[in-house]
Amino acid sequence: MAFGKYAVDYEQRVNYDRLRKERVQRAKKQMEEDGLGAILTFDHANIRYLTSYYVTTPMRLSEMQCAFITRNGEPYLFGGGTPSETERRMPWMEGRVKPPFPPAKLMAEDSKHLTIGMVVRTISKLMKEYGVEKEPLGIDGTTLQMLYGEAFTKKRINAVHGKPTMDRARMIKTQDEIQLMRITCANTEKAFAAIVDAIKPGVRECDLVGIGIKALYEEGDDHTEDLVCCSGYNTNPYGWSFTDKPIRPGDLIYIDVDGACYMGYMSCVYRTFCCGKATKEQKDLYEECRKMLYDGISAVKSGATNHDVSANWPDSPEYWGYSDWSEVQPYAVGHGLGLTLHDPPVISPVYNQGGWEPVELKEGMVIALETYAGHKGGKDGVRLEEDVLVTKSGCEILSRWPIEELMECWIPYK
Repeated sequence: MAFGKYAVDYEQRVNYDRLRKERVQRAKKQMEEDGLGAILTFDHANIRYLTSYYVTTPMRLSEMQCAFITRNGEPYLFGGGTPSETERRMPWMEGRVKPPFPPAKLMAEDSKHLTIGMVVRTISKLMKEYGVEKEPLGIDGTTLQMLYGEAFTKKRINAVHGKPTMDRARMIKTQDEIQLMRITCANTEKAFAAIVDAIKPGVRECDLVGIGIKALYEEGDDHTEDLVCCSGYNTNPYGWSFTDKPIRPGDLIYIDVDGACYMGYMSCVYRTFCCGKATKEQKDLYEECRKMLYDGISAVKSGATNHDVSANWPDSPEYWGYSDWSEVQPYAVGHGLGLTLHDPPVISPVYNQGGWEPVELKEGMVIALETYAGHKGGKDGVRLEEDVLVTKSGCEILSRWPIEELMECWIPYK
């Protein structure tokens, strides 16, 4: 990361005005390519992508807030608490912040409900104003997609699935998005540093999660997911939660600083530590996991595919001691990162064998790759993950917490 994260007058850092404009441009270009006249999205990440409005966590599931954009217009925001105050704080949205709709998700049982009708009338009117009422409307991010589809059809508007269009628009990151991804990965390093300092016998998995989240908010994160923290016997087989289990001497501890969100952009970085001196078997297991991870990373470059990456990973669940992929599907995976924790493309050995079409990796994608090593019936498991930026000739690893060898914490003896 070349510069600091906060706005200053003596360096050009993240250019938020350019960020907003380029995101809208990409969305409109993708709408043109996909033949959509407009998109209505209730998805919090896509609302932020189009308007920069932050939907708070309690409001996300209610679907009271949404954004609308036509291929030839600028985005509208329906929501924002007090619309006039939101416009004052977000002047780039002047004249296009409207009151939120009533929570149709909580009220509507069919497409005839008044709240559905209010949305349909408002959006239909805007589509007509922009001359796209005869073009498809993409609907995204709502559990009521079927009801909205029925209601718009009655208005002679062709409602289609809008998520793929927004996914494609967001897959290639702009220069400012890439800088924000570097910053969010850097924030994970403070969380890991605080966690490493705290690892000692008696501290609980949930304590380490709280310590990590506190460090992230100190670095300016606007949201975090629960960190994964598994220790000792909880590391094998693989799981992705945390408990009140205390750490004991000799325990391996794997931690995922996942969903650490800076200006909307999320990290997903696993590291594994040892409480005290590690055994040779634990170090060997760690190297097995690390090699698997970097074998996958070696295939990442523009023009390669998700299948090329996962071809470097075990091609059978029997590698981990199981006969069914459903038992071990998360053990070697990759996924896009950005305004959500799991974006396209998806990378997995399962897809190589299941008939899924390959997805080409392109310069500007940010991808998380994660692997697991653990012998069935054993005590220990290791999980590691890196966040990488796809470049023309390969990739840039954005996550920098040391990974070359198993880090031993709490060493009271030599």
